[in-house]
Amino acid sequence: ALIVVLSVMTGFDRELTASIMGNNSHLSVADQFDNPIEDPAGLIDLLKKNFPKITAASPFIAIKAVMHPGGDGAEKHYEPVLVVGIDAETEGPVTNLAANLSNTQGRTFAAGTLPKKKEVVLGYILAQNIGADIGDLVAVVTPSKKPSPLGMIGSQPVWLTVCGISQAQMSDFDSVYAYVDIQTAQQIKQQKGVDGIHCMLSDPLNAANVAEEIQKQFGFATTTWYQSNQFFFEALKQEKVVMAIILMFIVLVAAFNITSTLIMVVMEKKRDIGILRTLGVGPGAVIRIFMMEGLYIGLSGTVTGVVLGSILAYNLNPVAKVIANLFGVDLFNSVIYHFDHIPVAVVPRDVAFITLSAVALTFISTLYPAWSASRLDPVDALRYE
Repeated sequence: ALIVVLSVMTGFDRELTASIMGNNSHLSVADQFDNPIEDPAGLIDLLKKNFPKITAASPFIAIKAVMHPGGDGAEKHYEPVLVVGIDAETEGPVTNLAANLSNTQGRTFAAGTLPKKKEVVLGYILAQNIGADIGDLVAVVTPSKKPSPLGMIGSQPVWLTVCGISQAQMSDFDSVYAYVDIQTAQQIKQQKGVDGIHCMLSDPLNAANVAEEIQKQFGFATTTWYQSNQFFFEALKQEKVVMAIILMFIVLVAAFNITSTLIMVVMEKKRDIGILRTLGVGPGAVIRIFMMEGLYIGLSGTVTGVVLGSILAYNLNPVAKVIANLFGVDLFNSVIYHFDHIPVAVVPRDVAFITLSAVALTFISTLYPAWSASRLDPVDALRYE
């Protein structure tokens, strides 16, 4: 159980980190007062010149909007979307959008091309929710910047042609994100310039240091991949630790079972222990006998658990599908857990830690019964025999 749980938690952590960095960027740079950046190409050159760790950069525009499909139907299904304007020529090295459009690595819904003018790429869940496919028309509606007596009302819809279906394999992106080119995004948002620059780093773990230097030297607002999801990552770490502690208590209960079993064996073998002692077997030898018996029980269980746990961990997704088909229960809801599969990463270090912990607890559980057996008086043990 410990191997399966820790493997899932580790896999979840790794795939979530990779998905977040792949579908966003390592670092985002924007104006500290949220003003549009009028010369994104100049800013990109400035960043690359002063920060060699930035290997690629691309401008972006982010727009909160609603979307509905085209058609003559009386009812239109509206979905909230985050429209992201990108530069197709420079976006490739920064995010996984191009890969998310290819029908590879389990992306069964992915298709299409990067957006050109008046085109849009939809996340596959978003496309399913509004009933849109490649070649269909969809409308993007944003709040008007001009107030009216009725408050902020929707602006005129911008009609776009769906040119691609993206499958990021992470529901947060697949259900909300829509991608357009920079010029189309500027038209939708009615602004010149861009909102910021997405940057790719040679080492994403240095994102915080690079962000701090950019703030100090140029005064730009920065957001790292970790800052965008800090609370989620912290919660995930704590959950992994708590889960390991809880399951370790279960192992501890199993160790107590070994202790109670050996105590019963000592009581049942009291006569045999007495005979051994009268034949000259010392207390140390008796201790070793019962410790070896306890370790044999513990090691047998540990080896069996490691083998079965590893097999289950490596085949967890097929097993989950079989259980789901048999009982009609969705064991892993992609909307809740962000992935369309159960992420698993069996780490040898974790397996070694679990194995050594189980063996150590087993060894400790043998000490008291073995000591009790060595303390038996041969005369008392054979008195009624």
